[in-house]
Amino acid sequence: MLIGKDYKIESDNLSVTIYKRMVSKKSGKEYWSPISYFSSIKNALHEFVNMGIRETELSDLKTVVQKQEELYKLIDSLRI
Repeated sequence: MLIGKDYKIESDNLSVTIYKRMVSKKSGKEYWSPISYFSSIKNALHEFVNMGIRETELSDLKTVVQKQEELYKLIDSLRI
């Protein structure tokens, strides 16, 4: 399941994995790189929100809250 344009979540019978879209510096080709593993989709989505918040570098509370709201709207649109 794609989350935005740069992340996706996949699961198998053992875990749920968050992947990030990457670009090879040598070939310029795009690929998906696993960045985190979880026991449930709920835990993976919580971490996705936490990752987004960390990307704001916690510059100020308003920025953090805006990013959190943006990510929750994105998750709500996934129709899981």
